[in-house]
Amino acid sequence: MKLLSRISAFLPLALTLVWLHFLPDRIPLHFNLSGDIDRWGSKWESLLIPGIVLVLGITFHIVQKHAQENAQREDNYKDVDEKLRVQALSHVKTMQVVMVTIGLFFTVLQAVLLYGAGRAVDTGSAESGMNQNQIVAICMGIMLIILGNYMPKTRKNSTIGLRCGWTMYNEVTWQKSNRFAGLMLILAGLASVVCAILLPVSWAMPSLLVLLGISLVVSLVYAAKVYRQETEEA
Repeated sequence: MKLLSRISAFLPLALTLVWLHFLPDRIPLHFNLSGDIDRWGSKWESLLIPGIVLVLGITFHIVQKHAQENAQREDNYKDVDEKLRVQALSHVKTMQVVMVTIGLFFTVLQAVLLYGAGRAVDTGSAESGMNQNQIVAICMGIMLIILGNYMPKTRKNSTIGLRCGWTMYNEVTWQKSNRFAGLMLILAGLASVVCAILLPVSWAMPSLLVLLGISLVVSLVYAAKVYRQETEEA
């Protein structure tokens, strides 16, 4: 999984560099909600997102390495239950899964956008001929489902998960809040995929954002409830 997470961080950039070799200097760079092109520019601007993903992957790698070293250092756990060591190593694996998911998502996203750009250039049409926003919404929905499945497996940390004052209060508030938030992400992802398939193309991204916003708000409300229960019992 460690090697796969590294490859997935570099994959969007590698794909883009190869694909740009076959594209002209000026290509479509942005599509509106209906899937029509509304901005053209230099093909090298397409390297921005892959570059961000690569930087994110390097950051994740550094954090993972540090967390794994701490989890495997016996001095850190000599007075602590072995269960915490297992949880720490599980957290490292979860971070790797998150990076793989993000890398694969942006690889698919770049492939869709570059294919649409190439099609538009070849046909000379003002339309891409593809429903990019619909495909992106479906991919993001799948990504939310995957991430939602792994959120309950994280231990309290400062990197991934639903992190706020309420969830970081103690292990109980963290576990309960992130278990619930993971379920909400899965439901939002499933609903986003259904909406992207059944609703008009122009509704694909707005419905995704609305569903994601609702899941976040509901998760925060639940986290506040759990926090109040814990502080009242303390």
